[in-house]
Amino acid sequence: MFNVSIIVPVYKSEQYLASCLDSLAKQTLENVEVIVVIDASPDSCAAIAGEYCLNYPERFRKIVLEKNVGVSMARNIAMQSAQGEYIGFVDSDDYAEANMFELMFSEALNSNADVVSCQMRSFETHDSSVEYHNLPTKEYYDDTFVTNKLFRRVYLLSKQINFYSNVIFEDEPFAYTARFATDNLAEVNQVLYNYRMSPEGLCRGDNHGRFNLYDKQLMLARFLADMERRGAIDAHAEELLQCLANHALSALYYHISAIDLVGFFSFVDHLVIKYQLLERAGDCSQDYKVSRYLKFRGSAPRIILLSYFVKARQAKQKFLDNIDLANLTAQGAK
Repeated sequence: MFNVSIIVPVYKSEQYLASCLDSLAKQTLENVEVIVVIDASPDSCAAIAGEYCLNYPERFRKIVLEKNVGVSMARNIAMQSAQGEYIGFVDSDDYAEANMFELMFSEALNSNADVVSCQMRSFETHDSSVEYHNLPTKEYYDDTFVTNKLFRRVYLLSKQINFYSNVIFEDEPFAYTARFATDNLAEVNQVLYNYRMSPEGLCRGDNHGRFNLYDKQLMLARFLADMERRGAIDAHAEELLQCLANHALSALYYHISAIDLVGFFSFVDHLVIKYQLLERAGDCSQDYKVSRYLKFRGSAPRIILLSYFVKARQAKQKFLDNIDLANLTAQGAK
């Protein structure tokens, strides 16, 4: 048995895959298996992964799927054959610090944890530089990634925790469910995972805004139904209410029509009412996200005015950023 199984789903990422797999080949935790799932990728990803399997046969193995099934099913398939005591996930365009899995596995053993998390940062590559930004993970509704976590394999099996199929926002329900179902949680307070900000990402880009809202509705409806089936709503009503409020407020930043925005707020209201989250959560009025959501819910004019305010603030910040960039360019030219 391995200490950790690292699952890497791969589709159309030949530009970044070698960098990702390099970071896993350099992991200081020795007893690790890396399962690379080639999700019917039409490029050279299978050949790249094959080189690592040849060069590091004790660490790398690959699964080649003939039909594209998506990241959720690719991860689920790999989980079925994983042999590690713990399971981690790395996206094929990201990379891990060399000591990431050693530190997290050590913390898992010391704490006897079912789920261990670490800090993470995003990065963007420019012509001659790389720009990094730490990602917020203090609030649980900000920490919706699975790639900055380790999960005890037998725990996932016993709780029947898998990724939802045919859902873009697949990390969030998996991460929530795994944390809600146990009190054995631990954290490594170091930045160990690097998340690439790519304009080609499924969840990013102006043109994806409206479709992202539809996908979020599908994910949230399925997640709440799953929480009810597991009997977990009473114990986690406050967290679920905060989660929904955060999603409603996040929609203000999407490039969508006022009708779509108001419709999404109405959808969130529907879930809050259906699962009686306000009654079950008790007094959450002091929580910033919840209080803002409650202030604007049910009033289309106020929601639309708030969205205009948010967009104006975004435009102002973009204008200031462009001025700063122009000044830096001018100084560099001198």
